[in-house]
Amino acid sequence: MNEYQLQKLIQNGESKTLEFKLKVTKPTRFAKTLSSIANTKGGILLVGVNDQQEIIGIDPFKEQNAIEEILKHHITPTLVINFVTIETDNGIVLLLEIPNSPLKPHKALSREGKWITHIRYNDKSIEMSNKSIKLATNEQISEPVKLKRKFTKQETSLLDFLSENEKITLKQFCQLVNFSERRARRILHELTVIGLLQEHSIEKDIFYSLG
Repeated sequence: MNEYQLQKLIQNGESKTLEFKLKVTKPTRFAKTLSSIANTKGGILLVGVNDQQEIIGIDPFKEQNAIEEILKHHITPTLVINFVTIETDNGIVLLLEIPNSPLKPHKALSREGKWITHIRYNDKSIEMSNKSIKLATNEQISEPVKLKRKFTKQETSLLDFLSENEKITLKQFCQLVNFSERRARRILHELTVIGLLQEHSIEKDIFYSLG
């Protein structure tokens, strides 16, 4: 990737698959970000870019060494990423290519010494629910089911809604298709099981997004 391509990428802003870091400061926070991207669809992390989308530049050797230590001691199972150094007029940027890991779910070591599994939601890293962790483990088994499934009118309405909106709650889905909570919950569960949806839990709020 050259400087022009890098600038175009930065202009897209942070997202589910793109994160900016000025430099490596807190290992636990960095591990959380790396593992959450790997647990979702993979993506890119740029070191040497601030939140204002400005290239600041870093010492690539120092930052890569710090990241390699984080990968060794703060993430399990082992996460393998690719490092790319990009030279620009404003300094060097370290590009981290993070795969959609075949070994997921990965856990990150917290400040409290606990191993926690995170997932990427928009440009944030959130803790995965137990159900999502189980589904991530069985994701590859679900792929053939995805391909063979025929969708009902209500399921199509749900997927159309989520293609235009970031999330939906059980209550919103009930209103969308005029279903009881029991019927709506069953559909959400089935689509989550086959990997089309992801269930998220923040505190006591549960919502769903496209898988």
